[in-house]
Amino acid sequence: MKSGVVAYGAAVPYRRLDVRAILDVWGNSSLEVLERLQLNERAVLFFDEDTTTLAIEAARNALQRGGVAGRDLGAVYLGTGTNAWASNPSATVVAEALGAGPGLICCDLQFSGKSGTSAMQALLGLTESGLVQRGIAIGSDTLNRHVAPGELYEYTASAGAVAFVIGTEDVAARVIGMHSHMSSLNDWFRAEGERFIRTSSSSIPDLLRIGLAEHIVPAVQALNGKLGLAPQDYAHAVFQQPYGFVPFMLGEALGLKPDQVALGAVSRDIGDCGAASALLGLANVLDNAEPGDKVLLASYGFGAGSDAFAFEVTGHIARHRGNGRTVHDLLAHKEMVSYATSIKFEHKFLKPDRPSGPWT
Repeated sequence: MKSGVVAYGAAVPYRRLDVRAILDVWGNSSLEVLERLQLNERAVLFFDEDTTTLAIEAARNALQRGGVAGRDLGAVYLGTGTNAWASNPSATVVAEALGAGPGLICCDLQFSGKSGTSAMQALLGLTESGLVQRGIAIGSDTLNRHVAPGELYEYTASAGAVAFVIGTEDVAARVIGMHSHMSSLNDWFRAEGERFIRTSSSSIPDLLRIGLAEHIVPAVQALNGKLGLAPQDYAHAVFQQPYGFVPFMLGEALGLKPDQVALGAVSRDIGDCGAASALLGLANVLDNAEPGDKVLLASYGFGAGSDAFAFEVTGHIARHRGNGRTVHDLLAHKEMVSYATSIKFEHKFLKPDRPSGPWT
């Protein structure tokens, strides 16, 4: 393939919550379990942050780092499972905020954790076919606003966005192959009209096995078979990561060594960012990769399956060095807040529909 990542940028909320603060309130787990899951912190949304605002911030960062103007985009795709709207698209809002359009392809892709990589697939098809010269694919989610207080998933449900400019010129990471493996599996779900994500099982090992492992592993194996690649051919591997230990678990199942997985494992310090989860790990890898490095990426979405990609880093990656904030910078720039503050900011305290007096 000629197409690949021309530029990239990320965004995560500035405010963070120590997962031990959740444990202090609910007592529904233990420090030992949290350490095994490798969870330290998760993001906390501010009052006015949502999937769309994070997507705009990530996309602006990508355009700035790549020296690309919004008017030069031929397509904008936004992948999310937590759209701020029930019916209206958010991609059009993002496109106008970037100064793109109006004559461009623009839509939302909404089906959980692999919608960001599905947006990339759509743009790769458009650029390879020559229908557009370049476009931007964004994965953005705010899972923390959609998990009920007291649920075990509250320890990891987070928020973030990552944007990739996809094109055929000045490619920093060329896609050399991709493969998807899908099945209909309601391991986690959010029904129409419901705010909070629910699960069909209380067993995390069962969910990880029948969900991530039984989709990501065959997707990667099929991709490697297509390309004639072996695990040792990759300098780095990045996976969907609802918990900190998951990338290493998947890496071991695929014959990868821990040092091949380490750079792409970021969820220990930010939690599960949904459609931005694997993409945030990929951005961290690209912040540090060298020309010639091959990079494996495999996402997963509830009920949607897995998308696996193989990238090869090119010499154009050098122009991203020192140009904009890295993923490491974003994760380090933070303010810790209390659990009560996180509940307030994420609108989980119940309030009357109408104020009863001047002080409410």
